[in-house]
Amino acid sequence: MTNLSKRVLALIAAGASALSIATTFLHEKEGDRLTAYQDSGGKWTACMGVTTGIKPHQKFTQAECDRLDAQAVAAADSDVEALITVPLTKPQHAAVISFCGYNLGATKCRKSTFLALLNAGKRKQACEEIKKYTFVAGRDCNDPANQCRGIPLRREQEYELCLMD
Repeated sequence: MTNLSKRVLALIAAGASALSIATTFLHEKEGDRLTAYQDSGGKWTACMGVTTGIKPHQKFTQAECDRLDAQAVAAADSDVEALITVPLTKPQHAAVISFCGYNLGATKCRKSTFLALLNAGKRKQACEEIKKYTFVAGRDCNDPANQCRGIPLRREQEYELCLMD
């Protein structure tokens, strides 16, 4: 059984690009909020999880969010391209865009065990590392009381994408 949405699975089946798969996946995970809010880690966030340059309570049009979202995903993809030294399938690449490029950020990813294992050709072990990243601002998101249960689910879905051949 899969934890991935029908839309993401349909893109994979159709042979869509990693960027298309990642964009759809990220939109499902992040949503698209036109007014800036503080995310579970306390960062001001808007649109599809964009944090760069976001000011408290800033408002956006849908067109502005579409542009910011596309730029953010493209930047995450560019970061991933610079970090990854092994071939990846499109779903695997989408997982790394979401996990490493979009969520962790290139700086943290560069120092991660995940990246070291992935680039060493130990993909299964690298994918297992994804599931360890379930803490936000020191809170364990596996604990329902911490109100960030979406993080472990997202990690499970990224893990699933990461394993796809």
